[in-house]
Amino acid sequence: MRSIVSTFTATFILAALCSFAYAGAVPGAVMILDASDNPDHPKAWKNLGEAGGSLSAADKAPDLEDGPIKIASLGINERKGMYYTAKESKRTFGGPVNKNPKLYLADYTFEFLCRRNGNLFVEEHHFVGFQNSPAEGAQGIRFWLLGGGDELGISIHAKGSKQAPAAIKIQLEQDVWTWVTLVGENKKSIVAYQDGRKISQQGGFDWNVKLPINEISIGANSHSERRRTFNGSFSLVRVYDKALTPAQVLSNAKGVFLAVEPGDKLSTTWGKLKQGF
Repeated sequence: MRSIVSTFTATFILAALCSFAYAGAVPGAVMILDASDNPDHPKAWKNLGEAGGSLSAADKAPDLEDGPIKIASLGINERKGMYYTAKESKRTFGGPVNKNPKLYLADYTFEFLCRRNGNLFVEEHHFVGFQNSPAEGAQGIRFWLLGGGDELGISIHAKGSKQAPAAIKIQLEQDVWTWVTLVGENKKSIVAYQDGRKISQQGGFDWNVKLPINEISIGANSHSERRRTFNGSFSLVRVYDKALTPAQVLSNAKGVFLAVEPGDKLSTTWGKLKQGF
């Protein structure tokens, strides 16, 4: 009987830990960059998603920090979240193209748990870039802060040339954590969400799924433009090779952190198990 109880207890605890770790996230992300789970720091940011690989630090990795992450509208109040902060120019992730993972996207979803910390370091204020090499090549998407301010904009390349997307109307208020999502359905639409709420929608562009997205940069638009580093922090980046539904977007946003600390919850659960047996 004791052996059966021990087996049940171990299985229960393992299942509980797994549910804590993956609560709320839609499966199948091709890229998952999580500051709280990066064994390659400070050399690289390991991709925990299905595409594998890592993004090399360029020129140096941003600082790994911990502190509160709060988004009231999503019920997020993490006491000690982990995140990467660039405190000067040339502190990004995403090395030379031949070292990056390859993502094959037509439909896509990009997610960022981020915070803007201040004004631009140099003449522009970039955010991230996902594109086919070379930079600004056949297809891809770039994010930057328009005019170096607080409005996040995008630039789209499709069918071998630069397109003209409308404003996505995402505001990055200084020192405020936010969850930004961009969902694209090939040739149909691009929808921008902030903290799980739809902000804007526009027509889509034609991406060729056979062209690899291999020029990837977190904190700048590309490796060659890393001096234009985003003055901010990233806690989590996720990319899907599919368009998430509005319900999935909200679920992912709310499921970033747990309502209780896993350690506290596990202690309570273990105590109840001991009392019960």
